[in-house]
Amino acid sequence: GLPQPEKGRATPADIPKVTWLAGMISPMSFLTSICQVAANKNQWELDKLVTFTDVTKKMSADETDGSSRDGAYIIGMQMQGARWDVATGLIEKSMPKEMFSPMPVMNVKAVTKEKADVQGIYMCPVYITEQRGPTYVFQAQLKTKSPPARWILAGVALIMDIA
Repeated sequence: GLPQPEKGRATPADIPKVTWLAGMISPMSFLTSICQVAANKNQWELDKLVTFTDVTKKMSADETDGSSRDGAYIIGMQMQGARWDVATGLIEKSMPKEMFSPMPVMNVKAVTKEKADVQGIYMCPVYITEQRGPTYVFQAQLKTKSPPARWILAGVALIMDIA
């Protein structure tokens, strides 16, 4: 079989630069592990941590320079109900007839709940499929100039796996 890292510890070299979250059997565990790594590294209490998303301007894994220093880069999300404007780094209204808008690479990192700044942020639900509901995974924090209520009413979500 494949060589196993010693003591089950994955070194940064074993971790891909960018993770295709939809391709994981348990995206939830992957996100939890980001918090666990940060808790260990910084001597933080795990139950005080939340994941926080930073959307980069990079549209492909090839454009990222290396692994995330403080979390993990993820890719493969599509926005439904609105679009992400890469130039401004904000949620904007969908283009006419546009069902889905591809999201750039996102850096998911662990922060303490107090540090999770929610000013000008839409807490965007992330689902595995368009069926939403039971396929809910986590909330991505996306910057918005419009009031977050606008996107809540529009049902804006990130979908990992577009059929």
